[in-house]
Amino acid sequence: MTIIVKKNYSSSLFKIIIEKLNNLELVSLPTETVYGLAGLGTKIESAKKIYKLKERPLHKKLIFHCSDMKMVKKFFFLDQENEILAKRFWPGPLTLILKRKSLQIPKSLTINNDCAVRIPKNDFTIEVIKKVGLPLIMPSANRFKKLSPINAKMVSNQFKDTNLLIIDGGKCKIGLESTLVRILKNKLEIIRPGKISLSQIKKVLPYINLFNNNKEKFFPGTSKKHYSPNKQIYLNIKHPVDKSAYLNFGKKHKKEFKNLSEKGSLNEAAKNLYHFIFLADQNKDFKTISIAPIPNRDIGEAINDRLKRAAR
Repeated sequence: MTIIVKKNYSSSLFKIIIEKLNNLELVSLPTETVYGLAGLGTKIESAKKIYKLKERPLHKKLIFHCSDMKMVKKFFFLDQENEILAKRFWPGPLTLILKRKSLQIPKSLTINNDCAVRIPKNDFTIEVIKKVGLPLIMPSANRFKKLSPINAKMVSNQFKDTNLLIIDGGKCKIGLESTLVRILKNKLEIIRPGKISLSQIKKVLPYINLFNNNKEKFFPGTSKKHYSPNKQIYLNIKHPVDKSAYLNFGKKHKKEFKNLSEKGSLNEAAKNLYHFIFLADQNKDFKTISIAPIPNRDIGEAINDRLKRAAR
C-alpha cells in the first residue's frame, strides 16, 4: 500500500525523503506539470528501480531535475542558445537537451551524452533537490503508456501494490508534461509540445530555425501510444454519445460528464484533462470516453498531441 503524506516543510519530512533517496529508494514528488517518480540521477541503481516500477523500456531516457542554474552548469554543458531559454523559462515547464558534463551522471542514462534537463517550478521539490545536492531523475509517476498523474490519488491508484511514498502537493498547476526541445546548430526541434509554445520560444530566439526529423524515440513523450486510460478514447466528438463519458469544452451540455473548461480556457482544459479522463475511466456507467474538439493553438497543441496518442 502506498503512503501519502501531505506536503509540509518540516525537517522531519525532508529527512525521511532524503534518506529514502540516498538509500536508492524512490519517492513521488509534485511538480507544476505532473507528479514525478524521483530517484538519484547519479545512481544507475535508482534508474533501474524507476524502469522496473514504471515497466518502462530501457531505451526511453529520463529527465534530470535540478534545483538551480548552478547545479545545471555543474553537471551539464549549457551553450548560448540553451542558456537564453533557461534564463527565460526556468524554473518552469521547459526541458532542454544538454550534453553531460559530470562523470557522476551515468553514461547509460544518456544518448551519446545527451540528457534531458529542467528546473521544476515547485518550491517543495526544488528544496528536496537542494538538500540532496544532486540532480534527480524524475519521469511521470505512472506505468508506461498510462495516464500521467496530476494529484496524489492518481499516483496511488497506479502503484497501490507498492509501499511508494507519495508527497501530496495538491493538484498540479499546469497538468501536462513539459515542452521538450533540442537545439542543433541554430535549429530547434520541439520533441514534445507543452505549456511553452513555439511562439514564446521565437520571441526569445527570433533567429532560430525550426526542424523536425520525426524520428525521435529515445526521449519522453515520443511513443505512438501514450497517456492512455483503460477505456477507448474517441476524439473531436461534438455531441454526447450513449454509454460514453463526454468530456466537453466550452458551452455546457446537459449530457456532458465533465467540462474541461466552460469558459473555453485552454489552460484550464490542460489542468483538468488527465484528472477528468481518470474519473471517466473509473466510472462503471460508461464503456468509452468521448472528447469534444479542442482548438489546436497554444497549449491546445499539447492537449491534442496527448489525446491523439491516448486514442491510438
